[in-house]
Amino acid sequence: MKIFNARHFLRHLSMPTLQEFTEGHILGTRLAVDWTQLPELLPTAVADLVDDIETLLQDPAIDPAERKAIEQDLWLWHDDLRRAHMMANGLSIQEFRSACGEDPEIEPAFASRDEKEIALWMLTYRDKAFRDAELHIAFQAKTNGKYWKKHRIQPGLKPTHERALLDAFCHDVAQLYKKDGAGEGIHIEISERPVDESVQLTIYVEGPVTALAHFAQNNFTRLTTRIALESAIAYHPATGMVETIVKGGAKNHTAVLQLFGKHVVGQEIAPEEIEKKRYRLNALRDGLMEPFEDWSTHGVEMVRLRRAHFSPAGNTAIGFQVEASPDQGHDDAIRIALDSLNVEHSFEAEYNMDGASVIVYTGKSAKGKTQHFSFNLYASGSSTIKNLSARNQVIANAVLRALNVIDSDEAPVEVEEPADDEVFA
Repeated sequence: MKIFNARHFLRHLSMPTLQEFTEGHILGTRLAVDWTQLPELLPTAVADLVDDIETLLQDPAIDPAERKAIEQDLWLWHDDLRRAHMMANGLSIQEFRSACGEDPEIEPAFASRDEKEIALWMLTYRDKAFRDAELHIAFQAKTNGKYWKKHRIQPGLKPTHERALLDAFCHDVAQLYKKDGAGEGIHIEISERPVDESVQLTIYVEGPVTALAHFAQNNFTRLTTRIALESAIAYHPATGMVETIVKGGAKNHTAVLQLFGKHVVGQEIAPEEIEKKRYRLNALRDGLMEPFEDWSTHGVEMVRLRRAHFSPAGNTAIGFQVEASPDQGHDDAIRIALDSLNVEHSFEAEYNMDGASVIVYTGKSAKGKTQHFSFNLYASGSSTIKNLSARNQVIANAVLRALNVIDSDEAPVEVEEPADDEVFA
């Protein structure tokens, strides 16, 4: 279920996980749950008790301080369940494993739980690792976007964890947004990713005054608030690569990096911007998808184009997108385009491909189900490959090299292969 609903989410939890989360949550002290009930009745019972507390808030005689405390506990309950819902996916599970490293309790806990329960267990017992994974995935979702840039600085620098220096860094970053109406409030989080030893700083600055229309206690109202302006910087000591997500253009990116050098690593840095390498998507226009290299060594059986976006070459006509069925035996997007377009000279001469969605088929599972994963590419150099599992990232780049979309010397850093029984995304 893509849309979050707390009651629906609880119905997917087994009794042990539900009890662990409920008893460990701050709202749990207000919930008199009879855990001796039949397991299948417990999710509804817990949800009903939460509803009873929400109904209690409608009593005008309740003490204002107590009302505020209950509202805060309820908000945390719903927000924590929503966060677990958002992190209940294969990519998050991979990040949890990376964040927890050699933790001996991880594999036994994960083995008996599904993705929703794993996310909730992590939030209950490994909240710091959960938050680190949450921040990393949020950062990756914004890479290749308009606020993202990549630079190279000195490798081997050691970012500080001293709170006074981090707050000074955050405060100076806030000054960059003063002209946009930012306030004085600041917050900064530091997280580390053991798998590549990168360090991420996530910065929140009090934004300009904003009026929001919303519902509170089922009543429509307007709220004046200050939404946080988010910035982030991720530094990779092994390579010296540093990624920034900053609003305000290249000037602000440079300013944030200079402040990072001043406060966080304690030395002046000279950032060198890394230009994104473009993907040669026109190599996919013939629709044959025949590899220049043997991709069977990676377990790849077949590659198809699920979607293809074209722009006419040499004129200002409107671009268009062709979409194909995800079924392995059907024509892909290129074949549909060739059969549908009225081409006067040659398809290759008249149209450039500037976007594509690639499906990679990797055989059948033990149950006979076709295993595959997909990713998006854009000629500008952006892609969603980073959102794949570690193993599938390696396979995706091998496919692009085999199809001559990228050069052979653009191979990614090899990663440790996961267990053989990992299910492909």
